[in-house]
Amino acid sequence: MAKIAKENKWFDTVHLNKNLKSRSVKGGVSTVAGQVGSFILSTSSTVIMARLLLPEDYGLIAMVSSIIGFVTIFKDLGLSSAVIQKDKLTQTEVSSVFWTNIIISLCIALIIALIAPIIAYFYHESRLLKITLLLALDIFIVGLALQHHALLKRQMRFNALTSLQLATVTLSLLSSILFAWLGFGYWALVIQSFVLSISQTIALWLLCDWRPDFIFSKSSVKFFLKFGAGITGFDVVNHFSRNMDNVFIGKFVGSVALGLYSKAYQLLMLPITQLRNPLNAVALPVLSSLKDNENRYRSFYSQYLFVLAFFSMPIIIYLVVFANEIIEIILGKQWVQAAPLFQLLGVVAFIQPVLSTTGLILITTGRVNRYFKIGLIGAVFNVSGFGIGVLLDGVRGVIFAQIIVFYGLLFPTLFYNLHKTPISVNNFVGEVVAPLIFSLLSGLAMAAYSYYTNTIWHIQIPNIAYCSVGFLIGTIVYLGCMLAFPCSRTRFVRLIEMRNSFKPK
Repeated sequence: MAKIAKENKWFDTVHLNKNLKSRSVKGGVSTVAGQVGSFILSTSSTVIMARLLLPEDYGLIAMVSSIIGFVTIFKDLGLSSAVIQKDKLTQTEVSSVFWTNIIISLCIALIIALIAPIIAYFYHESRLLKITLLLALDIFIVGLALQHHALLKRQMRFNALTSLQLATVTLSLLSSILFAWLGFGYWALVIQSFVLSISQTIALWLLCDWRPDFIFSKSSVKFFLKFGAGITGFDVVNHFSRNMDNVFIGKFVGSVALGLYSKAYQLLMLPITQLRNPLNAVALPVLSSLKDNENRYRSFYSQYLFVLAFFSMPIIIYLVVFANEIIEIILGKQWVQAAPLFQLLGVVAFIQPVLSTTGLILITTGRVNRYFKIGLIGAVFNVSGFGIGVLLDGVRGVIFAQIIVFYGLLFPTLFYNLHKTPISVNNFVGEVVAPLIFSLLSGLAMAAYSYYTNTIWHIQIPNIAYCSVGFLIGTIVYLGCMLAFPCSRTRFVRLIEMRNSFKPK
């Protein structure tokens, strides 16, 4: 009986429907708070590591990651999303999924170890051999706790996941800084990944006391594999869209150029990832539980989309306007060549976070085949663009290709993904248009401040003070516009009033 009770604790989700709004908001705030902590840790680490390591060190890791990342897509096969999304679970089903993950992770680790010499030969870089072998072991370790992580998400244990994230990220970052300071170079980045995987796996097993039985049922796994096939298919093709740029740059331009490009992209996406990931972590189980109630589904998604757009769009604009100063503050003067790349990447990053939420709609409503198809179309155009761009203009050509493809497919993607779902195109645009327009207006204000300060008045201000004043100007303009119009003011007030979800009933 005790064993059954323990299993039900992780499988049953009926109790989660009580006070769902309060639970989701609290979970979202808790997770965002954890991401803020991670952001501070990661930014601090980046400031230190960028001064201890060279662009070439980051380029070497990016070379390996862009290739082995394709193989690691298959370690989960969408099984975790299926476990979160399924209404009812049994011990046999989850145990079978767990052992499936273990077998897959082991096979992937062996495959990566075998192709390590090929990766080194492809880039003509012998140092990549040992890097790849150690990262292969890292992948197997991650696979040991995939279902424990999924069960914690299924039960919306976001506070526990936040604490776990902060503790393990801190440990891994401290390890990387120590080894970089000791002169281990690029190995510090490998060790960072390795320590993070080990610590997270151990912590997940401690937080989630579910344990698999030594059973395996093909029929139980069949449903999960069928559901996960579309997600995995999308992840495969999406990997090409997201990583073939690294492959082309590393192959045809070199590790230094790839280091500058990958670090610019990482720095640009760092604040957005810290915002988007926790929101997605909360939205996936909540939207899955609301898939049979269109009105509540639409209401929750609309709030989720507005929150993401409200914060992500002005952040990107701010980073683009003050790219040179931010690069110098965080990475140091030796990275200033990354600033123009940083600004160009911001053109895509401005819209990409909100558009990506349509994929969450397809997953939570069971339209995984459509999810795969749109990913395939995007991958074909992106990879083709990367290939043409790198030959025409190197790194800049790759980024311009991304811009052309992304905005060329923007509206077709939006209409296709939202067709016959609870969310219409009008719903989507209605939540995004105000943050989009007001972010651009705040960007104009910050650009005017920058122009007059540097070009007209020739005022010399320390970078931190200069960026702080610019941030204040952008914030005042953005929030002023948001409050000036009734429609946007209503949404902003709704965002502020989320604090009522914390009051006891």
